[in-house]
Amino acid sequence: MKEPRIRLLLAFDTETKPAEQLTDGLASQVINFEISRSGQTATELNFEVDLFALLVDARSGISQQMVEIWQEYAERQFPRLILVQGLEFAENDFDDIVLIGNRILEQFATPFLVLHDDLGQPTGLISLEDNLVHDYSGAEVKRYSADSELVDLIKDFQDEYLQLYSDLGEDGFAQGIFAIAIPIGIHKRFGGIELNSILEALAKR
Repeated sequence: MKEPRIRLLLAFDTETKPAEQLTDGLASQVINFEISRSGQTATELNFEVDLFALLVDARSGISQQMVEIWQEYAERQFPRLILVQGLEFAENDFDDIVLIGNRILEQFATPFLVLHDDLGQPTGLISLEDNLVHDYSGAEVKRYSADSELVDLIKDFQDEYLQLYSDLGEDGFAQGIFAIAIPIGIHKRFGGIELNSILEALAKR
């Protein structure tokens, strides 16, 4: 079997347990880095990586240590992701964490927004590129076009997302010019397939 080309550094707080789909089945070689446990920074440990991902739990948010390690990789213009898990258990939703990240880290592109059921639980995603719903409410993921009401609801987010790509270019993420935010489900396994599509595209460059 061919070894994954992308080496992904996954940084997270010691109190955070990565979702199962981040430890099994990613189209990359994952190197875990627990932020608070080591006195050394990730760059001092000389990890040879192609992509930096910061895992944030929606219940605990973004710590100062997370800000510092993010800045290390932003300054070196590594491709960067923020992965947000724990949405099923938190008062903060994905948009809340992205807004915080926009303020204290940098401006994020959000290719996907989270969709919720009638009880407010996250059950899927909608792609801002093609208006496809990725429905994880059942045993298997289903994809279908969003209805006109949902398309209207996300229009402002979609316009902002498309404008960012227009301004900074399609290669902006791979070149480390801007970062991407992806929601990761624990009960429903949304985010893993979508993350893999980004990893696979990056590996082809």
